Amino acid sequence: MKERLLQALRKDDDFLCALATVDTDGRPHVRYVRATIRDDLTIFCPTFASTQKVRDVGACEHVSVTCGDTDSGVPGSYFQIAGRAVVSRAPADRAAAWTPRLERWFSNPDDEAYAVVVVVPERIVALPIGGGPAAQVWERTEGSPPDTISGS
Repeated sequence: MKERLLQALRKDDDFLCALATVDTDGRPHVRYVRATIRDDLTIFCPTFASTQKVRDVGACEHVSVTCGDTDSGVPGSYFQIAGRAVVSRAPADRAAAWTPRLERWFSNPDDEAYAVVVVVPERIVALPIGGGPAAQVWERTEGSPPDTISGS
């Protein structure tokens, strides 16, 4: 599963996904974001520090991300990722999320308005598009780091 996920999402510098958060009143909010992904499957979603998603993650760390292969000519899998998120301004996280596309909104990775929602997966469901391989489910075991995901 890990290789399927990375292959689907690394076709470009970043990928489009839907990030779902929960606000302080318990209402869900879903929005499209661009994101990057590390080999250990940690997802980095760049954002303005003043956004609703930043406030939501501050109130409730549980998030969901839906993403996948967006090439409709050769459909692959899509992935539903449940995880925990934090808002970061750490230089390493800003660098991990930075792509040239962000220069449209931020002057550089040190821009004060720039923050990153960092998502660590806890459960991943890989679902086929167009009759592909059967769905696979991965769930983190207590204390396991993201890079122990199996089912490739």
